[in-house]
Amino acid sequence: MLIEVRTDASIDGDNQLSDQVKSAVSAALHRYGDRIRRIDVHLSDAAGNKTSHDNKRCSIEMRRDGCEPIVVATQESSMDQAIHGAVHKLKTAVDGAFGREAALVRLRDHH
Repeated sequence: MLIEVRTDASIDGDNQLSDQVKSAVSAALHRYGDRIRRIDVHLSDAAGNKTSHDNKRCSIEMRRDGCEPIVVATQESSMDQAIHGAVHKLKTAVDGAFGREAALVRLRDHH
């Protein structure tokens, strides 16, 4: 599973932040690792250099072969909260998508 982390100009996208994001995504989706082709994480600050509440944004796009991408986003007051919120949303969406697919396969196999 390839994980790419990108930041806008107002976010310091150092290796530590990138590693933190990759670790959180990998931990949340490790059981699906062989079924996921690519994950793109975009970190941004909606307010730029201005002070604002809930201006840190994390959006994540997960791609797998033969399916539409799953995209989630969270906007919070800190980047850490935004990352964890988006990872949680992604895990929930991926669990649901793979769960539905498994249920369809079970139904198809029983008929």
